[in-house]
Amino acid sequence: MAQRINKLSDLSDRIGFTLLSAPDRFPAVGAFGSDQKKNLLIAFDILQEGFPLVEKKIKDPAQLEKLQQLLKDALLAYQQGERKKGAHLLQDFEEIVFPNRFKEYEERKGDNA
Repeated sequence: MAQRINKLSDLSDRIGFTLLSAPDRFPAVGAFGSDQKKNLLIAFDILQEGFPLVEKKIKDPAQLEKLQQLLKDALLAYQQGERKKGAHLLQDFEEIVFPNRFKEYEERKGDNA
């Protein structure tokens, strides 16, 4: 298939690639061919492949369920031609898994002030 997701940074890279390419701008390289609908499915399969790493980071079952639903909803939105909605849902997923470190720093800094 495609590149394996071995660490969270690989997943982050794949999210970025999918945001830039979905639903119909995937380059014909690696696992991706000329069939853009198939490419979209491949991209989301790759994201799912990284989910065990997310499960190691996020222990809350309710949060994990929400993340799975965000991926499903993003794929569905892209499949229905709603590029903006799909991107926003994928970005919501990304924000939960990879929260803004500067925001976290500012919140901690504020607690110590």
